[in-house]
Amino acid sequence: MPPVKPVDRLNCKGADMRLRLTGVVSAIALMYMVPSGALAQTAPKPEAPAEASTEASPSAGPDIVVTGSRVARRDYQSSSPIVTVSSDAIAATGNVTLEGALNQLPQFTPDGTAFSNGLNATGQATLNLRGLGAQRNLVLLDGKRLQPSSSTQVVDINSLPTILVGGTEIITGGASAVYGSDANSGVVNFKLRQIEGVEISAQNTITERGDAGIRNISLGAGTHFAGGRGRVLFGIDYTDRDALGVTDRAFFRRNVGVSSSIGAGLFTPSTNGPSQAAINAAFAAYGVPAGAVPRASSIGVNADGTLFSTGLGVYNYRDATPYVNNIGSALLQKQKDVYAQMPLERLSTFGKVSYDLASDVKFYAQGLYADYTAYSMVDAAPNAGVWMLSVPVTNPYIPAALQPLLASRAKMTAPVLVTKRYVEAGPRRTRHDSTTWQALAGFSGRIGAITWDLYGSHGESSLSDATAGSVFADKVQRLVSAPDGGAALCGGYNPFAVTNSATCAAYISGTTTNRTKTTQDVAELTFQGPLVTLPAGEVRFAAGADYRRNSFSFTPDAQQLAGNIVGITRSSGTSGSTRAIEGYAELLVPLLRDLPGIQSLDLDAAYRYSDYDRSGGVSTYKAELNWQVFEPLRLRGGYQRAIRAPNVGELFTASTGLFPTIGTAATGAGDPCDIRGSYRTGAHGADVRNLCLAQGVPAAVIDAYANNVSQVGAYLSGNTDLSPEKADTYTAGAVLTPRLATPSLSALSLSVDYYNISIANAIATIPVTLSLSKCFNGDGSNPTYSNSNYYCSLIGRDPATGGITNALMPYLNIGGYRTSGVDVQLDWSVRLADIGIGGGDTKFGISSVVNYLDTYRVQNQPGSPFQEYGGTIGSGTTLPRWRSTTSFTLGDSRATMLVRWRHIGGMSDFSSVANPASTIAGVPAYDYVDLSFRIDPVKGFGLRFGVNNLADSEPPVVGGVLGTTDSGTYDVLGRTFYMGATVRF
Repeated sequence: MPPVKPVDRLNCKGADMRLRLTGVVSAIALMYMVPSGALAQTAPKPEAPAEASTEASPSAGPDIVVTGSRVARRDYQSSSPIVTVSSDAIAATGNVTLEGALNQLPQFTPDGTAFSNGLNATGQATLNLRGLGAQRNLVLLDGKRLQPSSSTQVVDINSLPTILVGGTEIITGGASAVYGSDANSGVVNFKLRQIEGVEISAQNTITERGDAGIRNISLGAGTHFAGGRGRVLFGIDYTDRDALGVTDRAFFRRNVGVSSSIGAGLFTPSTNGPSQAAINAAFAAYGVPAGAVPRASSIGVNADGTLFSTGLGVYNYRDATPYVNNIGSALLQKQKDVYAQMPLERLSTFGKVSYDLASDVKFYAQGLYADYTAYSMVDAAPNAGVWMLSVPVTNPYIPAALQPLLASRAKMTAPVLVTKRYVEAGPRRTRHDSTTWQALAGFSGRIGAITWDLYGSHGESSLSDATAGSVFADKVQRLVSAPDGGAALCGGYNPFAVTNSATCAAYISGTTTNRTKTTQDVAELTFQGPLVTLPAGEVRFAAGADYRRNSFSFTPDAQQLAGNIVGITRSSGTSGSTRAIEGYAELLVPLLRDLPGIQSLDLDAAYRYSDYDRSGGVSTYKAELNWQVFEPLRLRGGYQRAIRAPNVGELFTASTGLFPTIGTAATGAGDPCDIRGSYRTGAHGADVRNLCLAQGVPAAVIDAYANNVSQVGAYLSGNTDLSPEKADTYTAGAVLTPRLATPSLSALSLSVDYYNISIANAIATIPVTLSLSKCFNGDGSNPTYSNSNYYCSLIGRDPATGGITNALMPYLNIGGYRTSGVDVQLDWSVRLADIGIGGGDTKFGISSVVNYLDTYRVQNQPGSPFQEYGGTIGSGTTLPRWRSTTSFTLGDSRATMLVRWRHIGGMSDFSSVANPASTIAGVPAYDYVDLSFRIDPVKGFGLRFGVNNLADSEPPVVGGVLGTTDSGTYDVLGRTFYMGATVRF
């Protein structure tokens, strides 16, 4: 079938956006003179995704500031482990988005990406350093905070025009003493390019199957004015990304089913079930043996009026409804209207101007604006678990074959509880309209040898989520409760039918809209310069103070506020704000110099005091050493104490509905109360049964309880009693740059860095899968099988059916995280002529970034043991022991070929940590090979083209369910081609 497209793909907003781009498109129309499907973007010459050294070599020139410090010095080399990604390296990945390029580095775990489809997906792109969460790494632009894109204070990094990003520096470990809250796992600092003239680029990307296309057009310009006293920089970037539906890939089509809620309405017996004799008599007419269909089975109606059973065995199912799969034990809804790649249309702009008011005073101002429309889509709404349709026994659409079963119930006149998926209303398509802007202005200057900088900024992010296909519970209930079955309202609604009329579909459904707004205000004053001169050199300092205020508000649709949307839990409107006032000081002290074994030894120390209106006062600090042993060898390391104050989302988020996946009993996961699962059939089956009863599984169904739903209803909620989390980071490493006269070793750089990050009082939620395994003593957390166990208190059940309907996921100060590992970075190149191969300037180079994850441990409650999750995958986190990206380049200044090898180590499923009995398979090691070429035929014009996932490798199955994978880590598109061009003038 053709790729799934949003019904309103060409909409008014999109048309307005394209009108705003008319001038830009006209200016670069020449870039589209190549055939469609081969459209291209420019690129500077391809290089490896990372370069081994970010250190500035000692030389004459202006003072520099290294990411992770506020002190400027000419010969300053970082004492923190840093990876640098150049603009050339980003271009060489073939990604037109920053997150797509950076997520190829082993230091990152993919977070928000183009493949993050779901009810709560927004299309925003975020970074997750060390797998510790996007909220724990701070994202900066030239050392200054960017506008957050959500209440969790994460930054949508694609709000920046990629054409202006000249390099990206990533440091590991806490940096709160230098930058303030949120830098627990590290810092990502984007650095602006200084473009002279005009640069235009375009790129087209398309898969081998001719779908999932991405088109990008960018323009960057910069110049001086007023005789060189002023400078202006401007960039604009437009991206249009096509949808890819899950039915467009064989991998996803293998999914056997995601839910037992199907289009046909199912009579759900619950505590008022039919007699076994009535069940036997009804199904005997279809040749089904007595007792084969338990009285707790769900009963549906075939198109010919006969009955079928599902849930505890499928009998007499005669329909051939598309996307309903009969697995023998149950009928499951297969994925149909779901995106594998979210469509998106984005416009981002950035401008900066500076002007020398005097020889020692400069004014500067910059602005950022991003506007995008993204779409997410999931299947039609089901009503299982959250709300049950109650059909009166007088409803005219109750089939004759079902009447004897209803009459055999203890309460024969009670309404009939029906669960179904409202396929007549169509899939739930959400249009996400987002705007982000930030305005910043300030002054900088010099007083003697001391430089200063004063600036203020204000930014806002707004998000509107409009979901078409929302089904309203009161409308459905009104139809089935009407004496005529809704005939007078829409022509009649049959709750047992797979589909109903378009008139009834329009009556029960509509579009709902939620709105979120986030603001940030920052003011900062800094000073830096020399203090005194010691025998080993000049002592330099940095000091300053800043003010920061963040606020957000969430306004749900009135229908969601009332809890009237089928398949969506009730949400409340909420708002809140946080404020911080901070002061800091940093010293760079040369301790020793020009001694045997000590060419130089420097200490970098910093202290910051922060006063938070919600959390009170906290201190952060650091001490790092930089030891140049001799010219080729440098040792570095240190300790940092960092904090992260709870953000506005964690503090104030109102109860918000989610649908996390818990798996099924067939894979050793799912609901522990399922009679087919290992919990009920194991040695402690009796204890589990009693605990299930205590939780609310009705006694009438406890011995026939089967859960065929892999997703359950849960509630995420904020917590105003949260306190800041604290992080301790230790790093130790060595940098080797021999620079020997031997040609083969004259351009060799090697760095090896160990990191150890320990986060205490961590703010997080406990996944429902973890609550279930711990409540039911999967790892020894509840040996008495007591319902008063903390984890059991997080599980709520429907008193009628026993199903999990309201699991709780509040933000808590859980115990903490501990992770450690080693980063290895190698860069080596050689001119072939220097080693006797050919002539000219052709070079061969290797660049490799490797991460070994030694440990990743999680403590879910203070005082409880830490559990090791390193080498596991699942629950949104991918933690391979080994991960690497290695590039091989061959070429000169005119043409270069690059081969990139990406390795992701094998992992076991995360469920095995909390439930050793889990039989869910892990994933094998995966390797991807990419190929790219760069050609500069004439000065000022370049072409680049390439292939990603050269072997067209399918992703692995994650979670033991066919058609399920980690779409951020593994390639779901298949072999992809791109072509780009750049013109500079």
